[in-house]
Amino acid sequence: MRSLRFFASFAEKAILRAKLAKNRKERKKNAKPMVDRKQKQTIATVGAYPLKQPRVLCVAPAWNEGERIARVVQAVPGDFVETTVVVDDGSTDDTADHAQSAGATVIRSGANRGVGAAIRSGIDHAIEAGYDIVVIVSGGGKTPPEQIPRLLDPIIKGEAELAQGSRYLDGGEYLRMPLRRKIGTRGYTFLFSLFCGHRVTDASSGFRAIKVSLFEDRRINLWQDWLDRYELEPYLLFKALRLGHKVVEVPVTIEYPKTDGIAYTKMRAITDWWKIFRPILFLGIGLKK
Repeated sequence: MRSLRFFASFAEKAILRAKLAKNRKERKKNAKPMVDRKQKQTIATVGAYPLKQPRVLCVAPAWNEGERIARVVQAVPGDFVETTVVVDDGSTDDTADHAQSAGATVIRSGANRGVGAAIRSGIDHAIEAGYDIVVIVSGGGKTPPEQIPRLLDPIIKGEAELAQGSRYLDGGEYLRMPLRRKIGTRGYTFLFSLFCGHRVTDASSGFRAIKVSLFEDRRINLWQDWLDRYELEPYLLFKALRLGHKVVEVPVTIEYPKTDGIAYTKMRAITDWWKIFRPILFLGIGLKK
């Protein structure tokens, strides 16, 4: 059985890599070498080729967020984002219904697999549908989608392949964040920077934009079962930095929601803390790739 699962996973990754390569070739083929200066459409650089406004997908992983998810979807700026996908990670409430009513495309996991698996499903969708950039936001509303243009800007300008939101940079802020979270996020960021060898200011931020072509680097392998929960996000940031990809931090606001009967975080003490810490440990000492 393990062999069968291994080959199935290998085949799935190979298909996704092939789709990435195909999409990139099509973009190169269709790209025009010259652009009319009078043309008023926004121009962005994808790879080395000038294109019109890039195709942007917003992904919001959600698990039992109820009405919150509708507010998140409605706040996504339509002038910058083509499609919003909500990955319903096995919710037992009406999260999927609220998301769909608000105008999102909903992908249902069927069971609670974890936020990492949900984000990966969104990235898979971006690859398969030929998007240029994927933006990850919190389904619980901690990352106000109105700030998405801030994250897109350095990627569109060709200055970054991954733009990570930071509440601690000048110009960033945090609202209603509990004291223990302030201490925890600062401590985690210190350890992340130490193990990675690259200084960052907010390693635990869940707000980021990623150039889809980044996943053509086969050394970044999100399709590993051990990344299904809280491991995937620090894994991605760590690998992108370590491998020399262009990564920038952008000042953003992280806003913890007002009390509405839903917990501000789904993380469990100790067990989930370990899950967010182990990628930096395993990658830092070479136990995982």
